[in-house]
Amino acid sequence: MEPKSEIFSQRLIVAVLWNICLQTLLAVVLVLVIQVDLLHPWTWVTSTIQDILGWKMVLNIILLALVSFFQAYVYGNYYMMPLPKYFTRFSMFINMFSVQNIIFSILYALSGYFTMSLYSSLAKSTFNVLKKQCEHYEGQCLVEQSLFLQFGGMWMGLYYFLNVHIFGTAILMFPHIYQDKFQQIKLAISNIFSIGFKSSIAPVLYFSIFYFLWGSKPRNVVSDVYSLYLEDPPLDNLLNLISSGIWIGLWFYTSLFFVSIYTMRTIFNIVLTEPMKFPIESDSSLTLYNALAQRSQFNGYLGAQDLRIMAMTDPLRRQLIFTLSQPGGHPRNWNNLLDNCLSLLKCFIKELDNINGDGKTTENEIKNNILNVTPYVRMYSSNLRNMAQSPELLELKDHNKNKIEDTFTDVAKEEFYVFLNKICQKPGINYFFGELADTRLKYLLMQAQPVMWTCEGLAFIAAASLKEDNYGIVQTDLPIILSTLVNLKQSIDKLTKPGLIHRKHILNDIVAIKIKTALISAVKRSIYKIVITFSKYIHEIPLDTDLQIAIQSFLLCKEA
Repeated sequence: MEPKSEIFSQRLIVAVLWNICLQTLLAVVLVLVIQVDLLHPWTWVTSTIQDILGWKMVLNIILLALVSFFQAYVYGNYYMMPLPKYFTRFSMFINMFSVQNIIFSILYALSGYFTMSLYSSLAKSTFNVLKKQCEHYEGQCLVEQSLFLQFGGMWMGLYYFLNVHIFGTAILMFPHIYQDKFQQIKLAISNIFSIGFKSSIAPVLYFSIFYFLWGSKPRNVVSDVYSLYLEDPPLDNLLNLISSGIWIGLWFYTSLFFVSIYTMRTIFNIVLTEPMKFPIESDSSLTLYNALAQRSQFNGYLGAQDLRIMAMTDPLRRQLIFTLSQPGGHPRNWNNLLDNCLSLLKCFIKELDNINGDGKTTENEIKNNILNVTPYVRMYSSNLRNMAQSPELLELKDHNKNKIEDTFTDVAKEEFYVFLNKICQKPGINYFFGELADTRLKYLLMQAQPVMWTCEGLAFIAAASLKEDNYGIVQTDLPIILSTLVNLKQSIDKLTKPGLIHRKHILNDIVAIKIKTALISAVKRSIYKIVITFSKYIHEIPLDTDLQIAIQSFLLCKEA
């Protein structure tokens, strides 16, 4: 297995190659459609072949390759970086003008410009050159339609950048069931064309209004720089703009630009989210538990995805988890895997509790949290295998958390934060520095995909252990697995129960709402899997009284 950066980089290169092939196919189809001549089919076919094999097509493919590598660079940076924390309007405004965003906005504008020029060149448009010989003057005149298209192309690049990367969130969405690449492309291609042609209407309308109001300024600047005359009717006149029909050409080329962009995103998402098998134990490769330890990074997502797939469909790799190390006879593989999984889930629970309590957790809530409950000592019956069940082992598993007394510095910091919070509540200041509704929860949910897979992975491994785990390795840890899953469910329930929903917890983002629904389903499905599998022995497992009460609805199959 490659280091963490190489896995992503190699997949990115494969995605670029796939993208170049599909973009080339799109360009060929464009040439074929534009030169259609049903009355002279032989001429149509021969002229199309000549254009495809000509030097202009080769140059266009090279430009497409450059644009594809640029897009890969941009998406590589966004996917490998942590999600930005836009919790206030002020932080959002400051991050809009970061050096990276300024560079990317310029690159996107250039990408839109080159893509627009490329497609207009393939279409053999008369508006792909900026100058022409004047008919009524001596010298050269400005082709304003070409200027309109070129500025329109730059605007389309900026519009997409602002819409997706600034006011939207670019994240990798891993499919619940991964399908073959060709199958996914075939299913997505028709949707891409419909979305591309619909999405291009709004930006074309915006740009047409802009050019009608302020189009004379860029036109005068270009005319002065290149010493060009204007003999055609100016396009900053509404009647001239409509009668010229150039806005239809801009809409068509913009649609192709969006189709190109959406095709690229689809290819990147298909290639980057392809499942990957990590070895359970290895001295030279990246193991599964090491991949899980890289939580928010790309490898952490692949590790959690592989954990779920292995737990459901791969008995040979599961058997490696249920084995003991030699010499010593310790379940190192399972312990390493469990530690990383529980660490991921506990961190997510902690973040949810901070949101539910607005960052405040009382001492009583900590004491009453069933996650920290020590299971009472009782032996398993002979029906369940146990490697080494003893009071001493349970005492070793009791992780006591000693509280650190607040120092003067901690108290001073807390008072300072309280003071800042009071200032931020003032009406004028609160608008800029107050936390936006649902942003913190949305930020957390955008990183919830590995949490869902980890819950399901642990649940299916625990269920499989009833028949496959000869040493009872996993069954020893059933109490902590169940308590962690139940804790996670209770933390999520605080966000959804009527009367307990805080204003900041009401989501307006469609993606975040879908992830939240999927997270709730995954956690409940995981608890059901363990409880139903061990229903005959559930009362023989040392569970705390509160935990037994919490899982009763699952035992009776009444938890919707």
